[in-house]
Amino acid sequence: MKKIIIILLISNNLLAQDVLTESFGSENLETLNYSFSKKDLTKIKDNQAQITLGNPRLDNRFGVNINIGSPTILLSVSFDCFITSSVNIEAGAGLFGLFGGMKYHFLGSKNTANWTPYLGLFYAYNPNLFVPSDYEIALYFPLGIQYTSNKGFIFGVELAGRLLAEDIPIWGAIKIGGHF
Repeated sequence: MKKIIIILLISNNLLAQDVLTESFGSENLETLNYSFSKKDLTKIKDNQAQITLGNPRLDNRFGVNINIGSPTILLSVSFDCFITSSVNIEAGAGLFGLFGGMKYHFLGSKNTANWTPYLGLFYAYNPNLFVPSDYEIALYFPLGIQYTSNKGFIFGVELAGRLLAEDIPIWGAIKIGGHF
């Protein structure tokens, strides 16, 4: 049994080195001291591989979140997706409206960064519940910080300006969710 485990470990390392040789050339293999899994290698094209090395934003691109605050004023649910490790698009619905937009995570490309500051732009539609023909449209500019765990847990806090809003020019949000 020990021999089988040793053979599997050696073959896994040789396979990883073979993939790395295609992407980086054999001269760079001595400086790399990692063992890669299939999750760490993202196929691009022409036998070239991109190493993500556990970037939590690339490993878990899609998310579901509960927001306290947010562009819809009170409580909302949102769905988001990391298009790249730094660019995140999000859409949601809350008790008082709908919203959609995107955020740029400044440290998103760093594979070891779980905490990333971000800046965003959202469009929010907030209808008046008592007068259906009356509604408010606002541009929501969040500046915040988000924690993304390696297993997909999300926690974020933001402070935002609301342009075109008549009643609340500054707002914020707390976000809790999960990415998969």
